[in-house]
Amino acid sequence: MTTRDDTPGRLITSVTSGLCNRLWVLACALRLADQCGRRVKLLWLQRTGRVGLPYEGEKISSLEDFFQPDIEGMSTAISLTSPPDVPEDAVGLNYRNVHELTLAHQAGRPMEITPELAAKATAPRILDIHDPQVAAAQDVWINLSTMPVGGPDDGMERYVVYPDQLGSNHKDEFLQSLSTYARRIRMRPAEKQHVDELVASMRSAPGGARLVGIHVRATDLKQRSAVNRNARVAEIIHQLTCMPGQGARIFLATDSKEWLTDFMQTSLRPQAHAAITTYDNPAKYENSIAGTRAAVVDLYTLAACDRIYGTAGSSFSSYAWLLSDAGFWIHS
Repeated sequence: MTTRDDTPGRLITSVTSGLCNRLWVLACALRLADQCGRRVKLLWLQRTGRVGLPYEGEKISSLEDFFQPDIEGMSTAISLTSPPDVPEDAVGLNYRNVHELTLAHQAGRPMEITPELAAKATAPRILDIHDPQVAAAQDVWINLSTMPVGGPDDGMERYVVYPDQLGSNHKDEFLQSLSTYARRIRMRPAEKQHVDELVASMRSAPGGARLVGIHVRATDLKQRSAVNRNARVAEIIHQLTCMPGQGARIFLATDSKEWLTDFMQTSLRPQAHAAITTYDNPAKYENSIAGTRAAVVDLYTLAACDRIYGTAGSSFSSYAWLLSDAGFWIHS
């Protein structure tokens, strides 16, 4: 569908939180914009709060710090240090409700968090891209983190959050479609070189014909997943590497250096050590631009694996799966 005869209108979305939550939103925005003949204007908000602590140092981060800027379907990306000033007549989700809720949380004023405000700020809404008001608007503002995409003619309506079901998640038609847009977001050459070298090294090593990527989220682990986590991950690795007929090569990624050291020393069986590969760059544990660049190497190396496992609501492993050719993703 083409909305106008001249320059396509813009679909404006903002991203905050951790890296992979941002990438999920951007991929969904690219897909939705493609459906309605628009181009994405991305507002890259600086990280605040715990799924994204403020970056160390004074440099403001941008999309270009981590990825190539020429993304098909995106017109521009702008870095912001505060929520955008949304026009009164904006078409789409009312950001003010979300912003008011955020400010009340940050200021510790629970009396301002009324049920009505919470409902307005978090209720999912469908943006019908074929609605005449939407089609006629030059700018459409959306917040994909709190709403479904698509409309009556989409046929693939889905909440724009990564799959969080326990067990095996399979790529359905929607996720297969979304994968094509996620792959438009390409690494910078420096990170791509590291990924290519890691993958080539693993492929040529014993077990390299079958690469299995495992991501363990440990810095803010959900309590429901903490019980017996190390034993479970160790058993998965043992089954994949030491049992007859298996012999896989494991790429092990995590957001905690302390967890990795403890796991390798106390939980992993000695015979499995030789089958483990990690990206040994200490910068990836930093909450900085350099650290996020190093984490991108982990992310895309996971995506190059033939099978992917994730723990504790890991958007990191789920986005790697979205990028990958793997048909399913195991989540615990």
